[in-house]
Amino acid sequence: MFDQFPEPARSQLRAAFDEGRTRPEWCFAEGQARLAYWAPFPGSDPAIVWQFDPGPDPVAAGDLLRRSLAAMGLTKVIHDISLQPGLDPAVDRAVEHEALLEAGFVMEVERLLLEWVAVSGVPDDPGRLTYRPARRMDPAEVIDLLVRISQGSLDHDTQVELATSGAEHEARWMYDDLMSRKAKPGWFVIGYLGDSPVGLVAPDDHSIAYIGVVPEHRGHGYVDDLLARGTRTLAEAGLQRVVAATDVANVPTANAFLRAGYSETGRLFRYYWRAS
Repeated sequence: MFDQFPEPARSQLRAAFDEGRTRPEWCFAEGQARLAYWAPFPGSDPAIVWQFDPGPDPVAAGDLLRRSLAAMGLTKVIHDISLQPGLDPAVDRAVEHEALLEAGFVMEVERLLLEWVAVSGVPDDPGRLTYRPARRMDPAEVIDLLVRISQGSLDHDTQVELATSGAEHEARWMYDDLMSRKAKPGWFVIGYLGDSPVGLVAPDDHSIAYIGVVPEHRGHGYVDDLLARGTRTLAEAGLQRVVAATDVANVPTANAFLRAGYSETGRLFRYYWRAS
């Protein structure tokens, strides 16, 4: 089935298959429309419509997407459209946008795409926190911290998961996701103020995958400390470019990235489909 996709999608699908994140039976093609499903980490359910090329006909592409969802037996899935700042998916990716609506998707959240480059300079570490590698800690301790961070979160995906699956399920899924990332053992850390955990930052091989502060320590700028630690970790590993994303509505986190020398490179429009 991968051979029905043109390059570079074909090579990307084969690489994802080798990583356990997609399968040939998760790929669908008809006419000029192509799409595949992707799992965030090996062993997880497919959660993302990936490599979606709708071709010229939004109705036909929407029909393929709708039938593929039925064949996969999924209850929820997302699809992302990334664009340069100022562009609108309804105009600039009109066929893809219309196909998604045809299949029952709804665009629910807009996210900032951010980038730090080495010439921006590495953000200073204020030195207020000490750090412990999460991979060397009891998983239950890290999961409990993720539950606490989710309380009052401004992140749309987190809010959705809390409402539909509960904090414990969301935290365990997030833990498995972060532990499956391509990262050195000491990169994913918990920040402490004395003996009190303040929050965590999880860089992977190219991005700040996750950052969060527990409710009782919010409002004191500790997100800056954590972000400085994560960015410095990747800079010292030799990365010249680090990417990140956060919801447009999550103003405190967006501002923290801007203070750390990140700049906006685009917008990501996230569409959701849920079984009725």
